[in-house]
Amino acid sequence: MTPAQRRYVRTEMAIAAVINAALSAVFVWLAFGGQAVVPVLGWRGLAVDTVPQSLMVALMSCLVPTVLTRRRLAAGRVTALSAGRRWPRHALVRALLVAVPIAALAGLAGVAVLPLTGPSWSFGAVAALKPLYGALLGAIIARLAVLLALGDAPGQR
Repeated sequence: MTPAQRRYVRTEMAIAAVINAALSAVFVWLAFGGQAVVPVLGWRGLAVDTVPQSLMVALMSCLVPTVLTRRRLAAGRVTALSAGRRWPRHALVRALLVAVPIAALAGLAGVAVLPLTGPSWSFGAVAALKPLYGALLGAIIARLAVLLALGDAPGQR
């Protein structure tokens, strides 16, 4: 990978991290705002909330960088990597193949691990940690998405 390609990947990771942290903070406020304490379990708890958050972060962190990278490849603004493993051509199908398993794993991990931290969290802890989780997951998925898109054959959608 060239220095320009590495810089491009890092930039997309940073953008995804910032956007997903901000969106996660907004959704924490919408879902849990006004509560001093947020339960870990239950339909309005943190464990269940990890599923939609992980699904949306992974979906958008895969879909958007894939589409943008393909446009930049077509315009010659970024150079392709050698073609790698074949993934579905359709960007939404590709994003769903990444996002659905991530959401399922996050849900399982949330149900298995979060109860070990206690029955509830303070709103402040939730407001600090969920955006951090969104940022980290977004950056990781964006890196994967950009690397896959850079290896796509020209003309793929």
